[in-house]
Amino acid sequence: MINILSSIALLVISVSQLNIFEIDGVFSSAHVRSIERHIEETQYTQNDLLVIQYSSTKYSEKAVSDFEELITDKDFVKAMWVGPYSIEIDYAITSGFDILGYVPGTEIINVPFTTELEDKFCSLHTCDISEKKITIVDEEGIFNDYLVVGSIGAFLENINNSESFSNDVQLSIKEDTFEAINFLKPSLMERFYISISEPIFTYMFFVLGFALIGLELFAIGPGIMAFIGGLLVIVSSLPFQEFGISYIGIAIFLIAYLIYIKILSRGYFSVLGVVAFGILVVSSIVMFSDYVINVNKFLLGFISIGLAFFYFVAIPTVIRSRLTTDTSAMTSYVDAEAIFIKQLDGSAVLVSVDEKQIRVESDSEVKYTEGQSYKIQENDGNLTI
Repeated sequence: MINILSSIALLVISVSQLNIFEIDGVFSSAHVRSIERHIEETQYTQNDLLVIQYSSTKYSEKAVSDFEELITDKDFVKAMWVGPYSIEIDYAITSGFDILGYVPGTEIINVPFTTELEDKFCSLHTCDISEKKITIVDEEGIFNDYLVVGSIGAFLENINNSESFSNDVQLSIKEDTFEAINFLKPSLMERFYISISEPIFTYMFFVLGFALIGLELFAIGPGIMAFIGGLLVIVSSLPFQEFGISYIGIAIFLIAYLIYIKILSRGYFSVLGVVAFGILVVSSIVMFSDYVINVNKFLLGFISIGLAFFYFVAIPTVIRSRLTTDTSAMTSYVDAEAIFIKQLDGSAVLVSVDEKQIRVESDSEVKYTEGQSYKIQENDGNLTI
């Protein structure tokens, strides 16, 4: 359907500069800062057109509020096309734009229905007033104050060729302008923040950072792993305030982390490892219980399993490797008196040396007595009794 309101007096604007800013990923304050910086650097005039191509499926309320305030405050021509695929978009994100376009099937949520909005949308599209939602129909065309088109090219062509919009704006885009369209994205650091804002990546990098710090504690080296781990913890915590992380969940996570460290210090795993894993899963659920973005709990559990695997397999492997190559760490226990505590898995046993419990190898043919003293020997790079 084509709805042309020819009776309206129009402001004809000859566009001299056309920029398209792409918003994808998690819509966050990084997008808003990037757009604001772009507007300041470009110094838009009334003859310029800024087009926002919006395709984000997740967002923070702070970003929506700041974006609405930023766009409404500008006096040059602003257009938004929601595409290239149908998504769910908050009505507040579209506020402040002179021209709007939607890909067929787009759902507009949190719509503050008024008589004007009902007349504008509900006679042509599917409206659910109780749910505050509008579903754009599949039919393309120019409607009352907005377009429904399937591509950004069709959007630009239609706003150029249309005779009128009810917002009193008519654009005149020259053909050679299309050859100089600038497609813009946030900077590299802003895109990194946008990526880390995805809750699954936030949690994964956060727990991995602590794991690397723990690895450095047990395999002392030049500090590279601790540096990377600390960096991961810092960058993954950047979105916490904007998206509403639960700090109670972080406290629970630290409890699980300390239990893991205790397990590794003993050198063997038991029921305590299962308890640590359970606490870790609970902490992940609590951390994202009030998060702005909905998080798949199964994915959180899967990442927790990966972290447990890292603790139970990767860290002990590195520690054993270091013990077999670091002679000073081994020779310090050679000929020391060890008190037998108990048998572990396979030929490994748990002994006490100077009030420290360590895991060593044993002779499978020898029957050891609890509390009995034995001398530690070195055998093919391994400590044995």
